[in-house]
Amino acid sequence: MMTQRRTDAFTLVELMVSMTVMATVIGWVLVAYTNQHQNQIEHERVIEAQHEGRLITDLVVTDLRMAGFMMPTFAGVGSMDGGVNGSDLLCMSDPSVVDPAQIVNANQRFYGANLTGALVAGSIVSLRSSELDVDGDGNDDFAVGSGIIIADGDNVHCARIDVIVNAGIATAITFTPAVPAGFSVSTTGSAAVPAIVYEIVGGDLLRNGTVLSGQVEDIQVEFWVDTNDNGQIDGAEFPIHDLNGSQIDDLRLARVSVTSRTDDPDLDFNGNFTAIANRVAGPNDNFKRRRTTAETLLRNMR
Repeated sequence: MMTQRRTDAFTLVELMVSMTVMATVIGWVLVAYTNQHQNQIEHERVIEAQHEGRLITDLVVTDLRMAGFMMPTFAGVGSMDGGVNGSDLLCMSDPSVVDPAQIVNANQRFYGANLTGALVAGSIVSLRSSELDVDGDGNDDFAVGSGIIIADGDNVHCARIDVIVNAGIATAITFTPAVPAGFSVSTTGSAAVPAIVYEIVGGDLLRNGTVLSGQVEDIQVEFWVDTNDNGQIDGAEFPIHDLNGSQIDDLRLARVSVTSRTDDPDLDFNGNFTAIANRVAGPNDNFKRRRTTAETLLRNMR
């Protein structure tokens, strides 16, 4: 009598079913991992953009707190409106050019450099060469790439220095952007002071010509005044930067809004630039953004 031998093995059908199930499970795991990894990357991009915006905001506010330090208040701060679809240009007098050894006392201010003539073509100003050393420490305080504020108490212009040409008694400084239409500075009581300038060029945020960030896409600045000199901000707002005449003397507070965004768009995200100050909202471009807003009292502008 023959005894049937028992074998412990899978049939071909069982093996195929097992492999199919295993492949399906591995596929689900890979999909879940890929989605989680992509979400993690997007989350890190947003955190990076938010961190970048906060750092820039802190730096701008720190510079704004020093606006007007040892410089005439009428030339302590300036800005140029970027319009409803552009970033603002922001300037504040540069305290780093002031040598502490040249400060006699806290109540004494340097005047800056006097203008020797009217603006040329809206982009060239002539200054007395002997006055380029604002604080008298032996070093010229105006430099290519740095900012310049041109003011006479009735008008203020914020720009970046492109070219400096010394012609003996007078020095010609070419700057960008040119003054807007209708802007004029008289030579009486006028001055130009070295400044820190923040601007966005080609998608990069620059401070005195040095790239700070490629993720900050917009800076908006608003100014608030104390019109009756009672020590309280009246709530008057100037988002278009129409700061001239007595308004500069009344200037007390500045609000800065910095918008940063991720390096790459997320096609699954409906994102757009939201309105802020006098800048309008933009169309959907799939970018994730973060906005940081800070206010600071302009104590040196009094």
